[in-house]
Amino acid sequence: MFERTLQDLIRGLRAHKASSKAQEDAFLLEAMGEIREELKGKDMALKAEGIIKTCYLMMLYPITPPSGFAFHVVEVMSSPRYHLKQLGYFAAPMAFSGETEEVVLTVNGIKKDLMSPHLPLPPLPLTALPHLLSLSPSLSHTLHPDLLHLLTHSSPRIRKRAVLCLLPCWEAFPEGLREGFPRLRERLADDDQGVVGACVSVVMELARRQGGKNYLPLAPELFGILTGSSNNWILIKVVKLFAILTPLEPRLVRKLLPPITNLISSTSAISLLYECVRTCIVGGMLDPDRPESDALARVCVEKLGGYLRGEGGDQNLRYISLLAMVKITPTHPHMVAEYQEEILQSLDDPDVSIRMRALELVTAMVDRDNLQSISDQLLSHLSPTSPDPLPSALASLQALSSSAPRETASALSLTPAYRLLLTQRLLSIVSANTYANVTDFEWVISLLVDISYVSQVDVGRIVKEMLEDVVGRVRSVREFAVGVLEKVLADEEVRERARDGSSEEEAGVVQAAVWICGEHSSFLSSPLSTITALLPSSLAHSSPHLIALSLHATLKILGTYLATSSSRWSADQHAQTRDLVSSVQAGIAPFLGHGDIEVQERAAELDVFLKIIAADLGSHKPPISANATAISTDIPGLEVGFGSSTGTGPAGAGDQPNYPKSLFLLQPLFTAHELNAVGSSAQAAVPIPEGLDLDRDIVPGGGWVGVDDDDMLELESEGEKEEVDLGQGGGEGMDELRRVIREGGKKGRGKGKGKGKKTEDGVMESKEERDRRRRERRERHKDDPYYLAEKDDGSDELDIDDIPIVRLELDDPDPTSAVQASKSGRSKSSKTKAKIKAKAPPPDFDRMGEMPEGVPASAIPTAKGANGAEKEKKGLAGVDLLGAESEPTRRGGGAGAGAGMSGRFEEYDLDREDIAIRGKDEAEKTGSGDDGDVPAESGDIQVIKVKRKKKKRVEGE
Repeated sequence: MFERTLQDLIRGLRAHKASSKAQEDAFLLEAMGEIREELKGKDMALKAEGIIKTCYLMMLYPITPPSGFAFHVVEVMSSPRYHLKQLGYFAAPMAFSGETEEVVLTVNGIKKDLMSPHLPLPPLPLTALPHLLSLSPSLSHTLHPDLLHLLTHSSPRIRKRAVLCLLPCWEAFPEGLREGFPRLRERLADDDQGVVGACVSVVMELARRQGGKNYLPLAPELFGILTGSSNNWILIKVVKLFAILTPLEPRLVRKLLPPITNLISSTSAISLLYECVRTCIVGGMLDPDRPESDALARVCVEKLGGYLRGEGGDQNLRYISLLAMVKITPTHPHMVAEYQEEILQSLDDPDVSIRMRALELVTAMVDRDNLQSISDQLLSHLSPTSPDPLPSALASLQALSSSAPRETASALSLTPAYRLLLTQRLLSIVSANTYANVTDFEWVISLLVDISYVSQVDVGRIVKEMLEDVVGRVRSVREFAVGVLEKVLADEEVRERARDGSSEEEAGVVQAAVWICGEHSSFLSSPLSTITALLPSSLAHSSPHLIALSLHATLKILGTYLATSSSRWSADQHAQTRDLVSSVQAGIAPFLGHGDIEVQERAAELDVFLKIIAADLGSHKPPISANATAISTDIPGLEVGFGSSTGTGPAGAGDQPNYPKSLFLLQPLFTAHELNAVGSSAQAAVPIPEGLDLDRDIVPGGGWVGVDDDDMLELESEGEKEEVDLGQGGGEGMDELRRVIREGGKKGRGKGKGKGKKTEDGVMESKEERDRRRRERRERHKDDPYYLAEKDDGSDELDIDDIPIVRLELDDPDPTSAVQASKSGRSKSSKTKAKIKAKAPPPDFDRMGEMPEGVPASAIPTAKGANGAEKEKKGLAGVDLLGAESEPTRRGGGAGAGAGMSGRFEEYDLDREDIAIRGKDEAEKTGSGDDGDVPAESGDIQVIKVKRKKKKRVEGE
């Protein structure tokens, strides 16, 4: 039979690629059939060929491997022929998964190949082990000693692969980290740079996942690699590892400064330069308190600035330079500001990633001196460019012939995502730290209005809040802001786009303009034009919020205009005012029946005020001449009402003004108190008045009438209950409430002895008297709209005391006996019922559960926190190499037991120039022969030492 090889399969797939989908599927079915036949045969070479073809098809198509595919891979892996074994290990990661049971069949074969004396064999299983070890913890536990043994293999290639296999092995078998970490530490001093690089990579991944606390003892070895290695990739990993360790050990900073500075000034690798800068920032080397921080920052900025200015012309270098400068800016912004022109030029770069990093850097380097220039530069990117002239025919043909047109900066500016980010950054740098960098607030008002016109993104809410905030905080800018926003309201196109909802950013500035022009209407140049702009015929199509704002602003502007018109009151002014009031009434008429409750309320309030003013204008006699008596500004006679303005005397006679007093009806409603910005901590700064106890209940008992259990026991023993002080005053309603409460208390006390209620004379109240009081109470509350009357259907009311109480006895087979027992024990059950009614406690709802006495709820960990702590102790992240001894050492034997296998490693002393190990120095000073790895900080050893010292002292005496 003709056997199709892998090359034949690839040629066939390519030949059927251009054909129909059916023909391609048919070819795949035919190929899979041949592969199944090959896997069933006994020829190991054909079986290996079928396995490699299956792996190729699985990488290209979502097909399911044939049944028993994993077992066939195990067979090929056990083949004595090297090239077949290589194919088996190659297919193992694709054949085995977490549910594959055939993995256990590979253990002996893998151990045999790992320990093979032939050099070509161990690398084969080491290639597939990173995937296989992550599948089975038992496989990792079994092969862990073999991997540690390979760390001392004579071949650097095998040592390197064995080191890389330790990370997935420790992830599946975390306990092996304690045993294998000393062996990994020894490989940091390996002669081969590949092995050293693999060790550094594994340590960096462990430190990234666990935290750097366990790997601080490796600082001497890592420092030696940093100063002695010339491999940039190894140096990058070591520097990144020191970025993790430095925040945990501040003493590392002083030792790392010389080599880090040397790398920054001499390296030509931008990636290594970036990692050095990042380590300087994370480790605190650029802290302004350090004397060498300025010099180091100057070296970093100058090196990065050279790449930013285009030295080399590489876009990657520009990106890394911008990214590193962003990290230097918080500590040394003045040095980064020296390259402001280059950074702003990066905003025009066609590469979107460079533009984003430049934008981030620009917003971080803003100060009082460059705020306006940077903001204007950013605003220019939002402004629409002038339309280009129509291209010629030749230019059009050239554009069509170009295969890949390059994206320009102007084209990128039109993307909504970039425009939104740019606008948000622009607004954030202006309002940073409550406008700390702003020196000209009129410029801020103009900038915000310009942003609302050109941004074309949804930032209307932010613009509205900033406009209102600036106007509320800065008094001197209010007149300028009203003048600018008055023009915005006069722009019909802006108002139309804001009303139909097509422009969210313009809707925000229109709402801010409406509120500001209404609140500070005294600065309006043309109040009548503004009122006309606020109440157009198309206002009914706007949002309810904008309608309510417009109606309220109209009320404010009208009040200011009417008050100021009193100083120039005349017959013409009288007629003009009447026409104005009539036009405003006609403008708000459509909103009196609006569906939104707030709009309807605003319109109704304005309508009532306008009716009062219109009535006063109608009854007022216009002045005969324009030169009437002088008008005083203190509005004399206002307290006597509007009707007195049209007295029998002549206009202006005595203390009566010649204008209607209703002109000053609206203005005092909005100008009595100035509206200013409120501080964030204003509420907390309010002092508590003397004599005010905030912890005391306003109503005793929280409004629940009753007594506690202890008080009820005293009631039963003493026979009387103390009266509750219900206070005095409050009107007729409160008197009735006190009487009902007292009667309820007396009724509860009386039911313990018998039916009815005792009167004040101590006589038991009859049923007729209770019915009479009930009828009187119903008659009294019949017309009260806030009292829910009881339903009276004319039937006789059932007395609660006449309802028999039955005690259900489970052991009593005769239920009639329970009824008889209940009737005989009526007085006892009535007494218990009276207790329940008299107490009436508030509902008991335990939200937090029982707490330990004297411990606040915040000090007790929640269930979520407890689970989180439990998860942190699991897996590789829970292994502590410094806090406890390793398991083999505690057992006193086993693989890896002995020197160097303790869970506690040597400490290092960074104050010595040679970074000597403290444990060894102490051993040399004492002259003891103890191993330096003995955990001297253990409590048991300290106790033994103390006893020995005391014993020697006794013998000396």
